[in-house]
Amino acid sequence: MNILFLFLGLLQAEASYELVKIPISYSVKKITCEKAFNNTVTFVENPNYKAGSNQSTTLVQYKGKNVFVHWCKDINGNFVR
Repeated sequence: MNILFLFLGLLQAEASYELVKIPISYSVKKITCEKAFNNTVTFVENPNYKAGSNQSTTLVQYKGKNVFVHWCKDINGNFVR
């Protein structure tokens, strides 16, 4: 079994954030970082969206916190696409 790590940057408050490291295991068929990301987060409609407000219509969340960045690395610390 192989493992890659999905890193998520989560907004805590207006000026703070938290980095989360999530192990993702996969078998023979290699998983992409994007697929691991899409399988881990949820996409929700932005309740504060108003036309012309420069806000996204959709929010990306993990455990109820907004995600602002993600990346993946393998067990050796190499970036994974």
